[in-house]
Amino acid sequence: MIVLKFFKDCEIQEENVQQYIDNIIKEFYKPSPSIYAANTDTDEELKSKFGDSSIPQGIICDKNNINKYFTEIKETVIDKATRVSSPNMVGHMTSALPFFHRPLSKLITSLNQNVVKVETSSTMTFLERETLSKLHRAFYNESDEFYEKYLSTTDGSFGCVTSGGTIANLTAMWVARNNAFPKTNDFEGIEKEGVISALKYYGYNDMAIVGSELMHYSFKKAADILGMGLKNIYTIPVDSEYRIRIDLLIKKLEELRNKKIKVIAIVGIACTTEVGSIDNLEILSDLAKKYGALFHVDGAWGGSFIMSDKYQHLLKGIEKADTITIDGHKLLYTPMGCGIVLFKSPLLPTTTIRKVASYVIRADSMDHGKTTLEGSRPANVLYLHASLNLLGHDGLSSILDIAVENTKYMADLVKTYPQFEIISYPVTNIFLYRYIPSWLRKKPINEHIEQMVEIKSNATARTFVANSEDNNEGTNDLSTLCSDTIQDLSDISDKEECSISYDESLYNEEENKIIDYFTTELQAKQKREGKGFVSKTTVKTTKYPNYRNGVAVFRVVIANPLVTSENIKGVIEEQIKLGEIIEEDYKINHKTLL
Repeated sequence: MIVLKFFKDCEIQEENVQQYIDNIIKEFYKPSPSIYAANTDTDEELKSKFGDSSIPQGIICDKNNINKYFTEIKETVIDKATRVSSPNMVGHMTSALPFFHRPLSKLITSLNQNVVKVETSSTMTFLERETLSKLHRAFYNESDEFYEKYLSTTDGSFGCVTSGGTIANLTAMWVARNNAFPKTNDFEGIEKEGVISALKYYGYNDMAIVGSELMHYSFKKAADILGMGLKNIYTIPVDSEYRIRIDLLIKKLEELRNKKIKVIAIVGIACTTEVGSIDNLEILSDLAKKYGALFHVDGAWGGSFIMSDKYQHLLKGIEKADTITIDGHKLLYTPMGCGIVLFKSPLLPTTTIRKVASYVIRADSMDHGKTTLEGSRPANVLYLHASLNLLGHDGLSSILDIAVENTKYMADLVKTYPQFEIISYPVTNIFLYRYIPSWLRKKPINEHIEQMVEIKSNATARTFVANSEDNNEGTNDLSTLCSDTIQDLSDISDKEECSISYDESLYNEEENKIIDYFTTELQAKQKREGKGFVSKTTVKTTKYPNYRNGVAVFRVVIANPLVTSENIKGVIEEQIKLGEIIEEDYKINHKTLL
C-alpha cells in the first residue's frame, strides 16, 4: 500500500523533509525589515486564505508533492505567523526559546511517549516525577527524606504536568472541591455522591471560590465544569497596587459563613496576568486556614520568580499554599503546552481526585494518569527538565532579572513622555500605560521650577501642584515651593533617578473616553502598520474609581531576554509617531469637539 511509505524510511528520506523544514525555520528567524512582531494582515484577509473545508482524497508520496505541501504551508501560514521571539514583541507572555528546545521537539515527537501510564512511557514517567520533585523542592523545600519517600512510592504525587495553566487551575479547584466535602463513615464523599448530596450532608447552602477581581478567567471555567456556577465565584476589589483588599475579603468571608456557603478555596495571585501584581500571600494563607478553605496560588506567570535570587522575596508566603499553578511555557522558557500544578502534600490528590482502571492507571502502579485530569499526554516534561538542568537556577535567575530590569526601564522611559500616562508601575515584568492626545496633556510642573533651580540629572523631582486660579497667589506659592524644593533635592540620594513630573489631576469621564479611543486606535495601528507590538486591555483602577468599566491601556509584558533598550525605545518612538497621525485624523473628523 502506498500509504505505508509515509511510515517507512523508503523512497522519501526523512532527512530531505527535515532539511526543507530547517530552511523554513532559518528563514522565519532571519532578521529582515519586513518581519514584524505581529501579523499585519486583517482578519478578513486571513479568513480568505483559509476557506477549504474538504479533505483531499490522498497524496502521492514523492519528494515533489511533499515539498509542494510544505511550500504552501510556508507561504500561507509560516510567513505570516506572529514572530513571538521578536525583540519588538513586548506585549504578550510568549517569548523566544533557548535553542535546545527545537531539536528536543523532534525527539519528543519521534519517541511519541504517552505519559498517562508507565507501559507507554516507562522512563519518561520517572523523569516526570523527578522533575516535579525539583519544582516542589524549589517552593516547599522539604527534607531529603521527604523527597526520597515520594519519589519511590505508588501513592502520592508532587504535582501534575498539564497542557497549560487553565487545566492546572481547574485541577486545583477540583481538588479543593473534593477536599471540602470528604468521605466519612456514613457519607461517600462529593466525588461519589455529587454536589447536592454533599451540601445537604454537611449543612451548607452552596459553595464558593474567592479571590481578587483580577483572577484569571480559567476560574470561571473551573466553576462551570465543577457544577458550582459562575455566581459562586466571589471577586474582591483590589487596592491601589492591584492587590486583593484584605478588609473586604474578610468581610466577604464572614458574609459567606453566615449564609452557610462553604468557601472551598481562597485564591492568591502571584502576578496577575493584566497588571503583574502579587497578593499578600502570607495573610491569605492565614485566612484560608481560619475559614477552612484550601489555599491556592495562581503563579502561572509570576511563580517562576522563585528562581530569582533578587525577586523571589516577592513570593513570600507561597510556601504555605496547598496548591500552586506554574507555567513552564511562560517564565521557565519551555515551548507551549507545559503547565504544572504542585501539591504541598503529595497525598492530597490521592485522597481527593485519584481515578483507576483495570487495564491502565492501576491502583498499585506508578502511572501518573491516576491523578491527572487529562488522559493521554505527550512527554512535554522533557522541555521542563531541559530548562531546569541546562539553564539551571542561576541561568533562570539571570534571565528573570533581565526581564524585570527591561520592564522597569521601559516604564521609566514612558514616564518621561507627556504623550503617556502610567496606570501601573511594574512589580516584576508587566506594566500598564495609555496614550494622551496633545490637547489633554497635563503641563510638566518641572517647567515652572527649572528657571529657579537646576535639577541634578540623578535626582527624582517630586510632584508639586501650584494653585493657578489666582496668578499672584500662584506665583507666591511657587516661590515658596521652589525654595523648599532646593533643600529637598539636595537631600535626594544619588542613586535615585530623574524623571519629569506632571500634574496628575484626574481626567473626567468624557476625557477618559477620548483617551480610551486614542489608546485603542494606536494599539491597532501599531499592530497593523508598525514593527513593534504592545498588547491592550481594559482595567479598573483606583485612580479613576468612577470609571466603572475601566480604562483602555497598553499592556507591556517583557519576558524575551533578547529585548534591548534600543528595541524598547523603538517601540515607544513608533507609538509617538503613529499617535501624531491619529491625532491629525481625529482633528479633521472632530473639529467641533476641539
